[in-house]
Amino acid sequence: MKKILVTVLFICAVSLMSAQSYKIDVTIKGLADSTIFLAVHGGATKYSVDTAVLDKNGKTSFSKPRTLEGGMYFIAVGGTALFDFLISADGDEKFGIITNKDDYSEVEFVNSPENTAMLAYLDYRNQHQKKYETLIEKLKASADNSTEQKALRTELLNFNLPLISFSDSLINKYKGKFLATVVNAFKPPIEPDFSLPEDEPDRERKIAMNYYLFNKEHFLDNIDFQDERILRTPFFESNMLDYYLENVLIFKEPDSIIPCVDKILARTQTGSRTYRYLLSHIFNFYYASKVMGHEEIVIYLGENYYLKPETTWETEKFRTDLINFIERNKPTLMGRISPDLLLPMPDGKRYESIHGLTANYTVLYFYDTDCGHCKEETPRIKEIYDKYKNELGLEVYAVYVMYDEQKWLDFIEQNKLDWINVWDPYRTGNIYNTFNTATTPQIYLLDKDKKILARRLDSVNLEKLLQVYVNRKEQGN
Repeated sequence: MKKILVTVLFICAVSLMSAQSYKIDVTIKGLADSTIFLAVHGGATKYSVDTAVLDKNGKTSFSKPRTLEGGMYFIAVGGTALFDFLISADGDEKFGIITNKDDYSEVEFVNSPENTAMLAYLDYRNQHQKKYETLIEKLKASADNSTEQKALRTELLNFNLPLISFSDSLINKYKGKFLATVVNAFKPPIEPDFSLPEDEPDRERKIAMNYYLFNKEHFLDNIDFQDERILRTPFFESNMLDYYLENVLIFKEPDSIIPCVDKILARTQTGSRTYRYLLSHIFNFYYASKVMGHEEIVIYLGENYYLKPETTWETEKFRTDLINFIERNKPTLMGRISPDLLLPMPDGKRYESIHGLTANYTVLYFYDTDCGHCKEETPRIKEIYDKYKNELGLEVYAVYVMYDEQKWLDFIEQNKLDWINVWDPYRTGNIYNTFNTATTPQIYLLDKDKKILARRLDSVNLEKLLQVYVNRKEQGN
């Protein structure tokens, strides 16, 4: 897939300067005469904000006549991050940090109740997690349907209530502080009781589906997408947003994913930093996806967000590349009827069309005789054709995309290609744009009605998919 240069919003802590100042006193006992760094998280990237040098007593200060943007920061020494702390960016960036080079996990904050409370919260969560792991081990060891197991399941159902209560107390106490946003983001939603009677038909599948639907709808509920400080953390991008897209949305069909993406973006203000970040990140996530059919999500985001008049921050090159991507991919999205082609066969007298074929399944194969990958894939596809042409009623409509007729004819003879061979010497079929043949090979699979079942296949996945249809046929489906 040709790369589109997508702007990833740079959420940096050195912009938006004001007349305010910050002063962070740092003491690292046992570490003298060393340069240390003040840095901020930005998803997977870290940004240096300031430097200071510890004196012989391990003391120094970060101080500048400007404010810091809110987010999660850390102190680093020699390229190693030592510990995290919060900046709320509300004019209260004057506090002290004391730690020891022998154990950086032992941190004390001076005149920063917010960060002291953060340490208490992290300790509470760690203890909560240990209790959870113990409970799960007991559950695994208990006998099926025993009184003990039922009691443990009841305990598990209510297990998060103390954590939720502790979180709420911090959220209320530190309202407006970044700590409240962070704690709320990690607060688990209260799950309904999805248990069903033991004799319920298909019980386990129904329970699993209820959990999936609940998580799909509520996994991100407690994240404040209006608070851009959440972007400057190490956890939001990977532990929340990407985890949701990759692991919570387990059904990968575009029709299932697109409403969830719309819901996320609707929780931000159009054009805001958070909106721009989320849009670019989600766009990149699905543009890089190897899941078949996710081009439809990219096209949807392009047409419904990026190409709107109010989206003014992207470059003209990005818009041009995006439009080209849409034009090359939209005609052949999965589930659509394939565009037709009527192209000449090797004798130059007969023409064959895609829609004129009566096969149960048709492989559209676009190739170039000089393409190394095509030279490898062609004999493999020939084996697949020979194997399934009678069993499934399979046909191959193979299109040579270049101009050298003799090379084409030699290639057909050398590979004994007894399927439908055509080419487009006068470019009447507009193959490049219609079937996205900027790179070859391109392999599509169509059903008997010429609906596109799969696109951008290779020979391995083509055979796997055909075997699925063989199995369905054998089962009478």
